[in-house]
Amino acid sequence: MASLTRELLRKRSEHNECMISTMEEISLHQEELTSIDPCLGLSCRHLKILLLQNNIIPRMENLHHLKDLEYLNLALNNVSKIEGLDRCEFLNKLDLTINFIDVDTLEESIDNLIDRSHLRDLYMMGNPAEQDWKGFKSYVVARLPQLNQLDGTEIKRGERIAAQQQLPALVSELRLLAKKRAEKRVVEEAEKLAEKTLKAEKALKKASKAAAIKAGKVVVEDVTSESESEEELTGHTPEVREEIYREMAEQKAEKDAREKENQPKWRGEPEFLAEQKSSITKAREREEKGTVRQCNEGKWSFKFDESLHPGSVTLTVSVQKHLSSSLIDVDCHPHYISIVIKSKVLRLLLPAEVKSNEAKAERSRTTGDLVITIPKVNVGENMIAIRAAKKDEERKKREEEARKIKLIEDREGSKIGTKIAELQGTVKIAGLVKKRDGGVGVDAIDLGMKEIKTTQTKIVKEKEEESEEEEGDDEPPPIF
Repeated sequence: MASLTRELLRKRSEHNECMISTMEEISLHQEELTSIDPCLGLSCRHLKILLLQNNIIPRMENLHHLKDLEYLNLALNNVSKIEGLDRCEFLNKLDLTINFIDVDTLEESIDNLIDRSHLRDLYMMGNPAEQDWKGFKSYVVARLPQLNQLDGTEIKRGERIAAQQQLPALVSELRLLAKKRAEKRVVEEAEKLAEKTLKAEKALKKASKAAAIKAGKVVVEDVTSESESEEELTGHTPEVREEIYREMAEQKAEKDAREKENQPKWRGEPEFLAEQKSSITKAREREEKGTVRQCNEGKWSFKFDESLHPGSVTLTVSVQKHLSSSLIDVDCHPHYISIVIKSKVLRLLLPAEVKSNEAKAERSRTTGDLVITIPKVNVGENMIAIRAAKKDEERKKREEEARKIKLIEDREGSKIGTKIAELQGTVKIAGLVKKRDGGVGVDAIDLGMKEIKTTQTKIVKEKEEESEEEEGDDEPPPIF
């Protein structure tokens, strides 16, 4: 079951920017609270509205610090007597709906409200005294003349006068009922004690039986005890409500535990160091077996440089600026380097053979990057430069090929590529256009025309398809 703590108060004070000392209103309903702890009054002295409904609080206590309290809601709790409101002089509204204030505690409860001159609204519906005694309303109205409403109903002047006239008889009747209820309560308490004793004996027998079975002894079962089933708590009593809320709290705890299992667990530096140590051990064991493969489990950005320190290979790995260096392990070999960063392995082949025993690793103070400088065995060996030259040669070849393709603007403004292609052979124009239309017939050669070579620009589209929505060009192609 939950208890009222400063953590809970801070959790419920989000509307006040988590400032509990200046809070004037707080809602603590449905928290399975079993008591009003002193931390409430000590931490929230300026409360005006306190909502504690739907808990299992048995006593109204630790409220003497709340001098500014105006509204107190304790509906659906286990309160059996009104008390603890001596210092709450500005209390205007009190809600005790569905609690356990009976006729034997009613007179004392009302006595504790007489001095609350600002009290205007009182809710006591669902209490045993209100349900079992017909004179309840008249008695409360007569004893508390400052009330305007009782259980949400306005108190009329005629009702108040009639209640005052009936008060002496009501007091005598109430005290008689209280005496009978007190005697009945003594019997009930004795029965509850006997029931608890019986349950304890059954639990002890059950535990003894389990221990005997575990020890391998033969147990003679009691037929009568096995046939008797445990009686479930029924009715509207404080014990029943406590049992219900206890089951609800257990279910809630189980649900929270299941949700926490699916959430990432909080890990501090000790946990990271243990995980780092385990990853280093696994990585080194694999490398000792000869299994050397490049990998980058942490997706770290890195680069090699041979010009920064001539005659050496410089490896720069980008890591978080505030990452602890204790979570970085570097192991350098002549042909490869293995780095474990925060339990993630970065293993790279080096561009040249190096002197691993002279490697130097350091962190950048500005960026936090890991910089490793390793001298080469052969100072003239420069694999990075060779690779760069090869890439530059390939780039120039691609540019030479691309130079032959030029971009021109078409009529719609889109870019198309043109490629110059020399057409082989001659262009025959004979017969392309009929003579009656002014063309040259098939006997054009007889007219003295000569064959000549020509070139034509062949238009090709470069990785671009015309949209179906564009207007088509209905003009025919040119005639040569």
